[in-house]
Amino acid sequence: MAVKTSREIGSWSRSILGLLLSLGVVVTIAGMSACSSNDSEGSSEGTGASGGGGGAGGGEPAGPTPYELFLKIEPDLVANCNICHKKGGSAPAPFLAGETPEERYQTITFWPGIVVNAAEQSILLTHPESANHGGGEAPRIPENVKPGVITWLTAEADGLPDSSVDIGPSVRPFRPLPGGALNTVYLDALGDDFQYMSIAFFAEALGGTSDAPTMLRLTNITVHPVVDKPLHIVHPVFTVYVPGQPGDPDPVDSFSNLDQTFTLGGDNTLGTGEVVLTNWQKGAYLGIAFELIEVYGGNAGPGTGCNDLVNFQQNVVPAMQTCMMKCHGGANPQAKGTMDLSELNAMMPTAACQEVRARIKPGDPAASQILQVTDPVQPIVHMYKFDGDLNAYNAFKTKVEPWIMAEQQ
Repeated sequence: MAVKTSREIGSWSRSILGLLLSLGVVVTIAGMSACSSNDSEGSSEGTGASGGGGGAGGGEPAGPTPYELFLKIEPDLVANCNICHKKGGSAPAPFLAGETPEERYQTITFWPGIVVNAAEQSILLTHPESANHGGGEAPRIPENVKPGVITWLTAEADGLPDSSVDIGPSVRPFRPLPGGALNTVYLDALGDDFQYMSIAFFAEALGGTSDAPTMLRLTNITVHPVVDKPLHIVHPVFTVYVPGQPGDPDPVDSFSNLDQTFTLGGDNTLGTGEVVLTNWQKGAYLGIAFELIEVYGGNAGPGTGCNDLVNFQQNVVPAMQTCMMKCHGGANPQAKGTMDLSELNAMMPTAACQEVRARIKPGDPAASQILQVTDPVQPIVHMYKFDGDLNAYNAFKTKVEPWIMAEQQ
């Protein structure tokens, strides 16, 4: 057997020591101890907060997480805001609902307008300064508290994910309220037509442990339009955003075949009303994207009257007789609610033209919905695609395209 020199033994010992340290094993040498610093995120795990970034080389400890920064200012927020903004408080915005700091953290980070990309624009800072805050009698956030609030909001903003699901319009990812709580997500950011509209659901984290759930179950998912503005939704996708990682869409794409129109007072359950996201992690964000979301008739808007009524009457109206009879003329109530062609032949030309014009992009036939959704070769969910007859579709397209071009202003 070969005999190792003292230098070789020393080198071997250092290698073993390095291995033990990398595994987090505490090693005692001559009354001293050394241990790994891999657990630098400390007690923030399981709080619902995103972990802090690593130190600048050399294994330096990570900085405080957003949740840890929130804990520093939480007593001040409770002292100044809780009397009105707690659950059951006098203000209609209970963003501090909850009995514990963690519950209040979940509520305040979920509340619209509080965590935004620019901390100084958070309503937590801007609204108390306005004259209508509590009728002018509500207190402002004390000046000595604001720096801590800005530091916390900035850390939260740094962790905001981008909506990276390339499918269509989407709402800004948010942290849902778990534990069976009601979540209401407003759609205002999608445009003026969507003001006051929302999607609501109950959320419950399941699987694994309370500190490391593996699923998020959404139940009683409902869509809430406003009066005289039916809301048309095609293929919504719920997406999980873990801080620092790209979006991870619903693994089974639960609503891939959904094409649904919602009216105030109607059955507003989204599809089956339930989805289970098996890719959930505590502290993650939730986003909702749509292949298509539109307000029926809302896209016409002021100043968008038809430019070429003659072309519309001579070519488009005859071309749309088939789909009028098949779906939009009333045979399919859902299709009629999306685009009502039941009176196409009897309507005033201007009214009929605007009804269809809301479904096109003037000057761009390829981007116009009436040509996209009815194309038999396009994998877009739609109930009518000329029964798969490409020749019939092309004949329809030939008649409609000149009018779409003429509508460009």
